[in-house]
Amino acid sequence: MEFPMTQLQVRAIEKARRELQRAKNELNVHRISETRYRGIPTISSIVSNDNAADSTSVTLIYRGQTYQK
Repeated sequence: MEFPMTQLQVRAIEKARRELQRAKNELNVHRISETRYRGIPTISSIVSNDNAADSTSVTLIYRGQTYQK
């Protein structure tokens, strides 16, 4: 004999499903935003800037080559 679920149990399951769907959507957005060109990340936050203290000098990476500007 099975017992029917209570309202509290139904709400908990629905909330868990919504949270799982939200996490899937966030992961999908992150994967889309992390664009790579020939295996090299193109997001500026991933590319390190070694000269952060010197605002006139910027380290750029293009196709795996490092440039100072």
